[in-house]
Amino acid sequence: MDDRDVAAVVGSTLSVSDKIRALAAAGHARADIARLLGKRYQHVRNVLEADKVAAPRKLPGRDADPGVEEPSRPFAAGHRLAVEPGGVVRLPPDLLAALQAKPGSVVIAEVQDDGVHLFSNAAAWNRVRAMVRQIGIDPTRDLVAELIAERRAEAARDD
Repeated sequence: MDDRDVAAVVGSTLSVSDKIRALAAAGHARADIARLLGKRYQHVRNVLEADKVAAPRKLPGRDADPGVEEPSRPFAAGHRLAVEPGGVVRLPPDLLAALQAKPGSVVIAEVQDDGVHLFSNAAAWNRVRAMVRQIGIDPTRDLVAELIAERRAEAARDD
């Protein structure tokens, strides 16, 4: 993590605990984190040690896959995210990691009755494939090619 990334984490709207976790995950020493955030060493230590003993929680959509390694830190029950000017909401590093989101990648947002759900691009495609299988469409069928052929045939009839 370079100086700009450190400054971005320190100046972000993340909770102090999430800032501590992000800096620790980037390899910074506890004493350095305490100095960067203007907190006591004991505060930094308490956050990091509490994460070690917290009961791990399953990730949404991954409960059935025993081969998926759990993250080093369990998910918090939730995050308070500030809406910045222009409607920008920044996601904390642990959420970005769970979504496998890196700069330039795509995250899918879906509005549902109980809120907004975020999916990685891969998870969204897996959901689409499952819906197609549920409908009973042969996954090897090229629906796009069929649609193009139908449109061309329709255009030929119109001429």
